Amino acid sequence: MLAAQGLEQPNLSATSPPPKPPATGTPKGNSTPGTTRPEATCKQTNKPLTALNANDGNDFTASPYPSFWFYVPYNQDDVKYTEFTLLDAQERTTIYQTTVKLAAQSGLIKITLPSESKKMLQPNQNYRWYLMLNCQGSNSNEPDAVIDGWIQRKVIISNLAHNHVDKLYKYIFYSKNNLWYDAVNDVVELHFKYPSDLEIQAAWTNLLKQLDKEWVAPEQLINTASVLNQE
Repeated sequence: MLAAQGLEQPNLSATSPPPKPPATGTPKGNSTPGTTRPEATCKQTNKPLTALNANDGNDFTASPYPSFWFYVPYNQDDVKYTEFTLLDAQERTTIYQTTVKLAAQSGLIKITLPSESKKMLQPNQNYRWYLMLNCQGSNSNEPDAVIDGWIQRKVIISNLAHNHVDKLYKYIFYSKNNLWYDAVNDVVELHFKYPSDLEIQAAWTNLLKQLDKEWVAPEQLINTASVLNQE
């Protein structure tokens, strides 16, 4: 947690009040850093810090413990801390908080909610997440770069537990049902597991086009063992 690093918890509610959650669907967030606080202390990069989500009111998951994917254009020498926080819709309760130790190179990182009952997403409820970075050279306790988004768990009745010959079966099901967090997680893992499978690589490219993030395609996976869970 930030306190362990001598940093204060940013007052997110004061600087970024949450929009009123709609009756159905999810509000829009900010998949790339906003312009309210320029990244003056962060090095210039060709690609922005980015969340791999739809951000179109359809950011759903069928998993009680979903995974979140991000492209981070910085490495461990560029950033003082990276923190992920998941809150309830009113931003009054912290569901999960973790710091992330970046690797020696930039790339895609994955953050998954641990399988603990108190961190399980409840069906049909919106949750808000933040990914915050404080870069080397910063004299402020406030994060230099912040992206945020929403997620809602849907209860889905399907036969996905059955084995299927088509490796992309789950991805197709997820994308057709707006389960974008699950679609992203499934196809990204397939992308790295089967780099020579043309059909899977085409699905990866198509997914990024749908998310308007085609430029993420060549980025590498950063070892997810670098994620340090915090209570």
